[in-house]
Amino acid sequence: MKDKSKQVWYLYAHNIKELKKECYEIIATLYVQLGQAPEAEIIVQMTNLFCNDLATNYGSMELEEVRFALNKHIRENDGPHFVNVPTWNEALRSYKMTKALKRQTNQIDQYEVYKKRVESFSKAIDKREIKKIGK
Repeated sequence: MKDKSKQVWYLYAHNIKELKKECYEIIATLYVQLGQAPEAEIIVQMTNLFCNDLATNYGSMELEEVRFALNKHIRENDGPHFVNVPTWNEALRSYKMTKALKRQTNQIDQYEVYKKRVESFSKAIDKREIKKIGK
């Protein structure tokens, strides 16, 4: 069963402060990935727009899924890329359409594969024995 507490709509309804913090981190990371350095006020304003767009149009997505979709879009599409409303809407819409098509044709979604890899990697790391070096 899917954990709904990780979905955007849930965070918007129950922990808006956490959602805005996560959105800020996503937007700031996008600027870094694109080699752009806007002023702090611009990042805050873009964060507010992004947060509202997520809540309005992409509420069923998890934040990790949003990150995955944006990273995938930036890396797989030719630029120029900008951190703005059209860019993130194009990235998220495209991701959702691809995901819906894969669901219809019973194919495994790329994000689900990525999530399983991260989980199995985390489990492998957790099981490792930690040895102290030195005193």
